[in-house]
Amino acid sequence: MANFPDTPVSLLVRLASDRTGIRDEAGWTRLFELYAPAIRAFAEERGSEDESEDVVQEIFMRLVEVLRDGRVKVGGDAGKFRRYLATLVRNELVSRWRKRQARGEGTRVSLDDPGAGVEASVDSDAAAIVDVKWRLARRRAAVEWALTKTALSAQSKAVYQAYVIDERPIGEVAAEFKIPRNSVSQIKTRVERLVSAIENEF
Repeated sequence: MANFPDTPVSLLVRLASDRTGIRDEAGWTRLFELYAPAIRAFAEERGSEDESEDVVQEIFMRLVEVLRDGRVKVGGDAGKFRRYLATLVRNELVSRWRKRQARGEGTRVSLDDPGAGVEASVDSDAAAIVDVKWRLARRRAAVEWALTKTALSAQSKAVYQAYVIDERPIGEVAAEFKIPRNSVSQIKTRVERLVSAIENEF
């Protein structure tokens, strides 16, 4: 697909070979564009809306460091990288929760078991929860990408927004945009295919 020339694995391998962390500016920008929306959404879902941008920045600083230093092996499985990334995000949220607790602030971060400690990896039950949350965040990021960074027509984007995201009745959407009802359905199908393709790249 023209908008996504690199697979996640090839992109990670490329970045892992950039030992300076700065030469492949386009690659680092692409990694940020792919994962920042999902990290942000994940942090917000866990109750850290005010700090979500800080979480994104902290995670990417760590990613540059671990990829540059070769501490993450990025062979043929992008899923392992996503699990590692989910662990980084969870641990960052736990760390922030603990700092707030130490300062006597409220318990804004809702984690599965923040008292259990910052783990080197996510256990199987927590991994399943993280995976579900990650898929939802990834889906939202893919929809956002499709509606803001692709060559879809303005009308297709507006119809999809009204019908799918705003959940308005098909007849109402068709009347507003002066198109047949089946055109609304076709636009939905076309955009959903694009979203799925984008999501697979994440």
